[in-house]
Amino acid sequence: MKTFKIYFFALVLIMGATNCSDEFLERTPSDQVSSATFFQQEKDIVYALNAVYDLIGFNSWNRSYGSGTDLLRIEVLTDNAVDHHSWNACYELGNGTANAYDGYVQYRWQERYRGIQRANRILEGAPNVEDMNLDYRNRLVAEATVLRAYFYFDLVYLFGDVPFITSSILPDDCEPIVGENGGLIPNPKCTRTDKDAVMDALIADLEAVTDHLPKSYDADNKGRVTKGTALTLKARIHLYREEWTQAAAAAKAVMDLDVYSLYPQYANMFDYQGVDNQEVIFDIQVMKDVWEGEFWLPNYGPNSVGGWSCSCPLQSLVDTYETIDGKTIDDPTSVYDPAQPYANRDPRLHHSILYPGREWQGGVYNTIPGASYPGSIIPGDDLTDGTGGQWNKTATGYNWLKYISQQDINDANYWDSGIHFIIMRYAEVLLMYAEAKIEAGDIDQSVYDAINEVRQRADVMMPAVATGKSVDQLREIVRRERRVELAFEGIRLYDIRRWEIAEQVMPGEAEGLTYTDPDTGNEVTLSGGNRNFNPAKHYWWPIPQAEIDVSGLSQNPNW
Repeated sequence: MKTFKIYFFALVLIMGATNCSDEFLERTPSDQVSSATFFQQEKDIVYALNAVYDLIGFNSWNRSYGSGTDLLRIEVLTDNAVDHHSWNACYELGNGTANAYDGYVQYRWQERYRGIQRANRILEGAPNVEDMNLDYRNRLVAEATVLRAYFYFDLVYLFGDVPFITSSILPDDCEPIVGENGGLIPNPKCTRTDKDAVMDALIADLEAVTDHLPKSYDADNKGRVTKGTALTLKARIHLYREEWTQAAAAAKAVMDLDVYSLYPQYANMFDYQGVDNQEVIFDIQVMKDVWEGEFWLPNYGPNSVGGWSCSCPLQSLVDTYETIDGKTIDDPTSVYDPAQPYANRDPRLHHSILYPGREWQGGVYNTIPGASYPGSIIPGDDLTDGTGGQWNKTATGYNWLKYISQQDINDANYWDSGIHFIIMRYAEVLLMYAEAKIEAGDIDQSVYDAINEVRQRADVMMPAVATGKSVDQLREIVRRERRVELAFEGIRLYDIRRWEIAEQVMPGEAEGLTYTDPDTGNEVTLSGGNRNFNPAKHYWWPIPQAEIDVSGLSQNPNW
């Protein structure tokens, strides 16, 4: 894990405008680049916009943590997973021991503002380019606007009030200024803005540009921001603010585009077969065998195939999956059998998580010492099998299966998967629509239809939720659906924060599976360690101390 030195807030921003591409750098010296001097031709906007897209996942292994993988990594900040490697990014954020000097906190802040600076340059410079089609220019500006809104919303839900900068700035612009009494005070250009004011502005921006975006693109432009992307982000923001009617309307607008539908195979959604399928609204486009550092397999795969088990699913997530009769495992009338805990369960469990006894690599995945299963056990995952690399074995007895591709394993492609990480997809839209309608008390058949459409994907086919449920019952159902449907997709952190349940689900032992020790006969519960969560502190990340030191920003409470 890289240790970061102090970064100057404004310097990071201006660097974003001078680091877009080699061609960008060749045009004019970095100390002279401005929107006025750079944006002269259509291709200048295109190149600069591509550089904004490059920061969606914002990482590269050569710089820090692996391109795109942080959006998977943040699952360990929730009750879905734990990282037991103390040297990894997010380890201390996950167990509640991080401080304002945390390198990952600084990095995420830095890179989001780098993306914002790049977008601001485009929004300032694009009007200077006159010799181009107006509709095309408006579309490019709309793409930059949506990406900037995406970056800002990420900052707001993590940090709360943040500097809301809508124009490009120079290094000196965020230095503190001398007050009347001689003391230093934050520069007004870079002070923290109330988060609600920021989100008001983001909504207004999205509404202003949505109609300039197409519903879809040709093959050469796959992955760009669409009308559906803007509307889905708008729905997320309204949902976060508990603006239920507006959230439902934004989600319904996505549904009414008649562009998206559920991909029939959940099992293949997160593999090469599912790339660019009809359910994807927005994703990180990557190319296989072109070094982009998409470390799905090493970071998150099991030890038996060269993985490092950096994010281990927790028992509470496994327990959330219903049985095939549509009941929870604690319902005495369900078909759940504690002696065969993974049998007769929601198929999404089988498609998402490796559990002891699951078919794997032509044999059986197993982590339980002394366990036996029909067929050969694949070596390397049993916690006591003596194959070495104990630190790369799961801490909880489970490993992720999402994004762990058999093709990558077969090709020994450990370092550069070409699977696209999905940021937004249609199933989430359906569940946002249902949740917003439920919370607004506007429960009709469309709520049940939306939930059941997700539950009854072709290779899932869970029983339909029957009508006549109360608001409380439906709230529990839709929250459970979001957890199991979107597990390991970077959404759970957003959910436990906006629902304000983190103080209930995060503290205590990060428990994995329980097994009977073959030598002692005692029950053993695997654990990823103890975690803390102080609701007076941990609902916000700390403002990076480096930024406070150079710009005088105020710190979040209790940090």
